[in-house]
Amino acid sequence: MDTIIKKKKSTFHKYIGYISTGIFILTIILYGINAFNAPSEISISKNKLQIAEVEKGLFHDYINIKGKIQPHQTIYLDAVERGRVKALVAEKGSFVQEGEVIIELENNELYQQILNSEVALAEKENYLRNTKINFRNDVIQSQKNLVESEYQLKRAERNYNQQKRLLEKRLSPEEEFLKAKEDYLYQKEMLKINKLKAENDALLQETTMQTLEEDLVKMRATLKLVQSRLDHLKVKAPSSAHLGNIEAEIGQSIQQGQHLGILYDLSDVKIIAEIDERYITKVKKGLKASYQFQNQNYDLVLQRIYPEVKESLFKVELIFEKEKPENLHSGQTTNARLSLGNPKKSLLLNKGNFYSETAGQWVYVLSEDGKTAQKRKIKIGDQNIQKYEILEGLKAGEKVVISQYNLLGDYDQIVFE
Repeated sequence: MDTIIKKKKSTFHKYIGYISTGIFILTIILYGINAFNAPSEISISKNKLQIAEVEKGLFHDYINIKGKIQPHQTIYLDAVERGRVKALVAEKGSFVQEGEVIIELENNELYQQILNSEVALAEKENYLRNTKINFRNDVIQSQKNLVESEYQLKRAERNYNQQKRLLEKRLSPEEEFLKAKEDYLYQKEMLKINKLKAENDALLQETTMQTLEEDLVKMRATLKLVQSRLDHLKVKAPSSAHLGNIEAEIGQSIQQGQHLGILYDLSDVKIIAEIDERYITKVKKGLKASYQFQNQNYDLVLQRIYPEVKESLFKVELIFEKEKPENLHSGQTTNARLSLGNPKKSLLLNKGNFYSETAGQWVYVLSEDGKTAQKRKIKIGDQNIQKYEILEGLKAGEKVVISQYNLLGDYDQIVFE
């Protein structure tokens, strides 16, 4: 027999609540995700911000440097001779010409030494004169002896020859011949002796006179040297320069080698400047710089780089390339602009305070309609005191917020009110 099967009742209504709850939660999650991905923004008045336009132009890579004028040459005045300060002739700060007396000293011991040298020289010259007279008399006597020997030799030779002829004719005894012969030989030897004596006297005279003359020359040189020491009592300017400080007073005793003052030769000057060590790889010898003095520009060239880095700074030396200003003073502070390279075509952006917040890695770029500004990554190259060189991320004509970003937070977008 057929059994009646009862239709089962649907249980779908039991899950409607769960399904509704799931749809609600999913809706909330999707909304949150969309809200998270939506750009964050801040509203602010455009008048409160500094805005600059990116432009194409020549980027001048330079830095401003501060230095001091230094003289081309610093001359120290030291005492060559000791003495007492007699007078201060030149005044501190004045310009002195080469050879001009600055300080006068006096030294009585030196005066006495010069007098003694002059007396010794006079005695030596007098002795030389007397020696010359004595030698002249000796020469005369030697010549007289030679004449007498020659005369006696001729007489002895004539008598010898005569006695020889008489002996051969047996008209004279042999004893007379022998006496004549001995006398002849004696006079002949005497002539040789007198000649030798005359030669020795001449040689002695020559060597003695030469020695005396040399001694006299040395004594004159010594006197001249001592007299030159007298001139050293007048402290003079070795070259034309400005006189700095004078470390001497009238009546003061000065020792040899003591420092008396200083001179500054400002005929040519140099500038010693300090530069931040971050530029050390860019700074090279021969770089050009400009210096403005009394509304006139002057050209400089970097001549020397000092190797030492101290307190993150290193020193350089610059000289004027052509003309230089007048009336410069040692120690005077100067400001110059040092070019680090040749100008190059680049995208340029005015410098601003945003750099301290972003380190130049991103900026806010205005939209075309100027109603908003979006955050954008950029890349900055070199920079000078006015401009940044833009390498990536911006185009010419775009406008950028360059004022400080600390009031803007870290929003992706700015909406201008």
